[in-house]
Amino acid sequence: MVKKFEGFWLLKTPLHHGGNEKTGSTPILRTIYMYVDGEGMVQIPYVSGNAVRGRLRRMVMRDFLDRVGVDPQSLNLKLYHSLFTGGVLESSAETVGVIDLGLRRRIQKLLPPVALFGGAFGNQMIHSKLKVGHAFPVCKEYSQFLPNFLKKDKRVQMPVRTFTDEAFQTRRDDLRAGREEDEQAVQMKIDFECFVPGTKFYHWFALEYPNDVELSCFAHAMELFKKSPYVGGKSGTGHGEIEFYYEGLEELDPSAYVQFLEDKKDEIVQLLKEIEKAL
Repeated sequence: MVKKFEGFWLLKTPLHHGGNEKTGSTPILRTIYMYVDGEGMVQIPYVSGNAVRGRLRRMVMRDFLDRVGVDPQSLNLKLYHSLFTGGVLESSAETVGVIDLGLRRRIQKLLPPVALFGGAFGNQMIHSKLKVGHAFPVCKEYSQFLPNFLKKDKRVQMPVRTFTDEAFQTRRDDLRAGREEDEQAVQMKIDFECFVPGTKFYHWFALEYPNDVELSCFAHAMELFKKSPYVGGKSGTGHGEIEFYYEGLEELDPSAYVQFLEDKKDEIVQLLKEIEKAL
């Protein structure tokens, strides 16, 4: 069974999600070309699903280790990398072509966040059950792709560039070393393109054949997201704060996952030690 949760974000503060291009010294928003009926090819700024996924993964993994009593700094670098960023596939002469199905099943059973987000542990690849969509602004250009519950929003009649602007920050060089007494500190202005507060985004999550604990783990992840609802860059200076809603999310219960970690804590810690040794 595939469970899909469609919803929206409402932006409360400016949001910057940078692309791989720059105009002068000003970072611009990430954009993608899209064919729109009646418009042809248009360029639409959006927020990558990978950025959302990475943020959720880091929050969930940190919370997971805290609950089973493992200090993330005590893990070796390879295991830390596998948990928090997904890791990389590795093999040796002894492991080429050899897959430890028993270990894979134990990882999937005892480490629900790994089953949810996936990861590579040596030559063991755990495929992710969680799919994360890109977040597209509710606007005229994207209107034909929006679900029915967003088609009546007034933003649908407005061009996407109605919802973008340029913001700036300043950095001041307060270090006196190397300056004369009467020489003033240099203030640097940093411009960047952003989505404006009030922008609404369409977004979705999907889980492929999750069990009850994995569904509960996803619910817990969204609870963590509610406590720190930031997306994109510069969140440390107040950017990227959102409110969000997903249909069906209220039906999920995060407590089953929390209880699972409490009941299986010793087995989980032992498994982590075995993985760490194998890596």
